[in-house]
Amino acid sequence: MRRNNIFALCLVGIFLTGGLPAQSAGPVPVETPVPTPEPKVPQDPVVLQFVQRALPWYPDSSFKIVKDERHQTASGSYRFIGVRRECANKFLSVGTAWVVDEVAGVVWNGSVGRIPPDQLQQAEGLKEFVSRFLPVALMRAMRLRVKVVWDGVTKPSGALIPFELEIQSGYGTYRKPGAVTSDGALVILGTSFPWKEDPVEYRRKLLHGSELVLWDHDPKGAKIDLVEFSDFECPGCKAKWPLIHEAVETFSGVIRHGMVNYPLTQIHPWAFRAASVGWCVARQNPDLLIPLKEQFYSMQGEMAVSTVGDFGKDFAAGHGLDEAAFDACYLKPPSIDAIHRQLTLAQELNVMATPTYFVNGWQIQVPTKEWLFPFLERLAAGKQP
Repeated sequence: MRRNNIFALCLVGIFLTGGLPAQSAGPVPVETPVPTPEPKVPQDPVVLQFVQRALPWYPDSSFKIVKDERHQTASGSYRFIGVRRECANKFLSVGTAWVVDEVAGVVWNGSVGRIPPDQLQQAEGLKEFVSRFLPVALMRAMRLRVKVVWDGVTKPSGALIPFELEIQSGYGTYRKPGAVTSDGALVILGTSFPWKEDPVEYRRKLLHGSELVLWDHDPKGAKIDLVEFSDFECPGCKAKWPLIHEAVETFSGVIRHGMVNYPLTQIHPWAFRAASVGWCVARQNPDLLIPLKEQFYSMQGEMAVSTVGDFGKDFAAGHGLDEAAFDACYLKPPSIDAIHRQLTLAQELNVMATPTYFVNGWQIQVPTKEWLFPFLERLAAGKQP
């Protein structure tokens, strides 16, 4: 598999590398901090442990805090932290930004943009500026149609004011979290974790009991939950599937495997319809999800928007499913709503590429057999990876 299949071809549309678009009139990117000999930045062990467990796991990774600033606002203080990671994988060897809301007790991670004071002064207020700027910026950068929503957001508010982006998929809308610091300095597109809770355990619990995970291999007494966020039209997902399938078969008695649809509608025209087929088939017989997935993968070169529905109907009929129930589900509210909730779940977990895997809450990207199988063995034995 070409690694850019995951990080370029299947890059999730809402992820803005390096921050917000510099060419737009508004927030400019916050450059990834780089280490300098002086001054030395204290290496906070609590921060480093949190980051190590929040970011995708990769063997022999090292982490270093390269920036740690505390800012005071009228509603409390926040920390802006930059962490540099080094490992053998160049795509994971990057700087990451973290904003700790010390009032709300949450930490935000994602793409961070700095708001120029002169632009903010011209606006009627902070919320008005964000509501006006982000839809224009994301349309220009990613051709995404979004609306900024402030009301009804359940994320805690303190030194940061949370909002949600309502994103048009072409079939409806889903949501992505974001926040702006109350001093009008930074805007973040990403997600938040409880600051005092282990991010691995937080994700494990969220996925383990979620009705949005389609469990296609569920042995009694399984010790490992392996959840994949994938797209039937994604070449990277197809390339990695033989490895994941081998892992499920090798550890068959201890692995519970499930899938969450993450159709990248900006670049894959028939992916959403395929996800609808997958949801409708799995609701009747989850054991058929893997054969369905493999058929979609085998037909990536010939499948089209106009043929997905007929393919799904033929698959349902050929495997003895209730055809009337399938017709009542495919591209109808039951599946459309479910897929948008799956997309929202992916945003809550800050999934930025397909395929992305979560193994007992540990996030995994670009796995290889050399380290994935020992990783699974350690988890099956009740050990840390």
